[in-house]
Amino acid sequence: MTQLLLVRHAEPLAATAEPGAAGADPAISARGEEQADRFAKWLAGAPDRDGVAEIVTSTMRRARESAAPAVRLLGAPEPAAVEDLCEFDAGRASYRPVHLRDDADEDWQAIRAGVFPAYVDGPAFTARVLAALDAIAARQDPRATAVVVCHAGVINTYVAAILGIERPLTFPLHHTSVTRVLVSRSGTRRVSSVNETQHLAGMV
Repeated sequence: MTQLLLVRHAEPLAATAEPGAAGADPAISARGEEQADRFAKWLAGAPDRDGVAEIVTSTMRRARESAAPAVRLLGAPEPAAVEDLCEFDAGRASYRPVHLRDDADEDWQAIRAGVFPAYVDGPAFTARVLAALDAIAARQDPRATAVVVCHAGVINTYVAAILGIERPLTFPLHHTSVTRVLVSRSGTRRVSSVNETQHLAGMV
């Protein structure tokens, strides 16, 4: 079976959109850089490292920067950046990381309750996430591993669809945590693990 390693990006900074930009696109923080380095070292030493056929990211800066240490350490080609793997908040004028969120914020309340904020078209987001991740799995050789560095909403939505869970944002995911999905040649998906954090000892 093909394995998808779905990796949430490292901790980002707060950001507001630059003039003329489509939305806020934060870099990762110093803590995020350590998380990304730890993930890279873990992946380089993992038993299935030799099976890694491709590293893919969303087009968002926090995902691309999170993947960079693993790309360097594995000597992998430049990752494909896939717009359909972007988070549901892409295009918003500002971004605040989880630890800076205001509990009174209605969007944050919705996310904590496991549902999309009101501004999100849930069915459309779900459809594009499933199509993007299924396409990545479909182009791999059987038994290959694709590493996909993306976002908590993307990973949660995919896992929820596979498991038949109505709440699309069910699982808390740590930054650079790993969620494994196995995909058969017929396209059958199976969730193998959620939110692995063995490389983050002392940081979670």
